[in-house]
Amino acid sequence: MSSTFAETDSTDYTRRHMTTLLLEERGDDAWVVTQGGVNVEGHGQTAAQAAADYCQRVENADL
Repeated sequence: MSSTFAETDSTDYTRRHMTTLLLEERGDDAWVVTQGGVNVEGHGQTAAQAAADYCQRVENADL
């Protein structure tokens, strides 16, 4: 297990997954968020807004 996470015990049923989101700042005060292998983009005026938009679009996508 990765050293960044605490070891789980037999009563811990938490599943942890790591992924990378690419946050790209555009020159027009806009951000775009993508993820490798996922055909979805998030957009926003801040990185946080773009990431939230991305997550919402992934949740609603038929992937």
